[in-house]
Amino acid sequence: MKGWIILAIIAGTLYYLYTETDTLDEPIAEVQGIYQQAEDKLDSMTGTQIQRIDDKVDLLKTDIADRLSATEQQALKLITQSQAKLDGFKDEFCGSGASSHSAFSKENQTYICDKLN
Repeated sequence: MKGWIILAIIAGTLYYLYTETDTLDEPIAEVQGIYQQAEDKLDSMTGTQIQRIDDKVDLLKTDIADRLSATEQQALKLITQSQAKLDGFKDEFCGSGASSHSAFSKENQTYICDKLN
């Protein structure tokens, strides 16, 4: 009986820390980052999607290379690392009423979105 009470207290404490404070936000973000890296690596090792993406991305990079600044090129490199990041970029920054990306100019962002769709 003592074991169940102790387990309930620990579970309650963790639930409180997770929902009411920001104490666990950093460790959770680290674990999610590690999980995302592992998922990206697994996708690149087993799936053919990465090849399809690389074709699109390679064409995009050659088309827009002379238009981008160094900061924009670095941001494009980060975005095109995996399918999940690419999908996240398209969802957030492409389409009508999309928000403006902090690294890209509006024209370059529109051009990238057009080429990715």
